[in-house]
Amino acid sequence: MSADPAGSAGADVRESSMARMIDIFDVRADPAVPGGFRGDSDGGTRRVVDGSQILGQSIVAAARTLPGRTVRTAHALFVSAADPDVPLEFTVTPIRVGRSFAGATVGVRQGAKIRTHCTVALDAPQPDLVRRDTPDRPSVAGPEAAGPERILALPGREVRILDCADINDPDEVGPPVIDAWLRYDEVPAADELRRALLAHFTGHLGISTALRPHPGLGTAQAHHTLSTAPMGIAITFHDPVQWDDWLRYHHEATFVGAGTAYIRGQISTRTGTLIASFAQDAMIRAFGTGSVTEIPGAARL
Repeated sequence: MSADPAGSAGADVRESSMARMIDIFDVRADPAVPGGFRGDSDGGTRRVVDGSQILGQSIVAAARTLPGRTVRTAHALFVSAADPDVPLEFTVTPIRVGRSFAGATVGVRQGAKIRTHCTVALDAPQPDLVRRDTPDRPSVAGPEAAGPERILALPGREVRILDCADINDPDEVGPPVIDAWLRYDEVPAADELRRALLAHFTGHLGISTALRPHPGLGTAQAHHTLSTAPMGIAITFHDPVQWDDWLRYHHEATFVGAGTAYIRGQISTRTGTLIASFAQDAMIRAFGTGSVTEIPGAARL
């Protein structure tokens, strides 16, 4: 289980930086364990590791275990919250390694406790036989149309959210759609680190998107009256994974109910090239009740 960064309104995530995050993605091989890697974490003031950070690290570990192939898809299930003060232990287990395609699982533990389980599909890069990118996202204004977002900003990363003054505010009501523009000061040269960087932001705005249409409910209440967390994230990369300007993260919550939410999204360049698609399964519940029916306004869920 991972934290929802947009819901951590009191956390000063700016203590971190993107340079530090890229270093965290760059997991270290553990020579004592076949397929083993070790990694650190950045937990912010809530002292809980962001699940999409672990997803990014798992992508890097799988790519380095199977060199010559690129990560095409990764599906992570966040089993339990990870402690940022304890090193993460990654074990990559190849399922099948063919001439072109390969598959692997990545188990992520802290001591005896499993934290995340990830399934990764990889392939050897191929030239286009055909190529089609039919946008499943409406046209929106560019990043100049929105001011900088404070909570999600980090040194080295600028975030701008369109048509939304405060993404955490329970009174910030709108459609279950959020478009965020991101720009990084540094884009890693290594392909697997670029993919980890793309995956990192996929867990940040999903729950906010799901709560946005419902007055009186917002991620400012997360970890106070609402229990929220991404439970799983899947990402698919569409080569080439390259960019040098703003990235658009388009989020749409297509279902909210039964204490859960489903959010789908797409990542594209400023010129409109689609480079990745993602989906998130999230938990939205009241503390101690298993449902949100006792929270004012929760019937609108």
